[in-house]
Amino acid sequence: MELEKALATFDSISIASLLDRAALMDRSDRKFVFDKATLVDVLGDCGPQYNILEMNVQRLFDYETEYFDTADRLFYLQHHRGKANRYKVRRRLYGSTGEEFIEVKHKTNKGNTQKLRVAGNGLSMANPLLHAHIGESLTAQLQPSLLVRYKRITLLHKEKNEKVTLDFDITWGKPEEEQHSTPTVNFQNVVIAEVKSINLHFNTFQSIAKKRGIREGSLSKYCLGCLAVYPEIKQNRFKQTYKHILSIEHAS
Repeated sequence: MELEKALATFDSISIASLLDRAALMDRSDRKFVFDKATLVDVLGDCGPQYNILEMNVQRLFDYETEYFDTADRLFYLQHHRGKANRYKVRRRLYGSTGEEFIEVKHKTNKGNTQKLRVAGNGLSMANPLLHAHIGESLTAQLQPSLLVRYKRITLLHKEKNEKVTLDFDITWGKPEEEQHSTPTVNFQNVVIAEVKSINLHFNTFQSIAKKRGIREGSLSKYCLGCLAVYPEIKQNRFKQTYKHILSIEHAS
């Protein structure tokens, strides 16, 4: 398989080394979306300059993320309005290790992303963290909103603290208790790349993307999933980007 061969060409890095060099819990990030048919070529461009995360002899990992929001989708609408100081709350299952965390992502007024987390798979386990950042009243309103599953490749630049994640084979659905009556939405041809670094002014992946004609700009997986699963949701601000992503998905 071409993808497996491409992954095998990278020098590997352990999770301990990755976290030591680039935990990046307070970072800037940029997103790129491109056709999965281009993935092997992009990986070929990255190979000389990046290491690949390897755990248990695996270099491709399954992820599951469950997002929480209020009944009226406050977090989604804040993003839609372009609110600078906003949050996301999610449960993340790392398929490589079986670890689960409740995570709070905070997009600051300066454009940085801060990620805080506690081990566990229930919101109640993270109450102190949630209360400190979004308040008790809002925490009490949270409910499962969206379930996302995908595969991920993680790269780390050999010299810079620049991490790149490549997510694909993405499946969105309503929370598990609602899925029996609602089909999932699958994006099989789209890759979402995210570059994460303390300083993105001189990131390497951007030059690779430019070489391949891949343009910067994407929705978060939560907002993109909401558009796919809840087509009636407000989407004016995201319409152009969503149309571009759909054109990639349906081009093949």
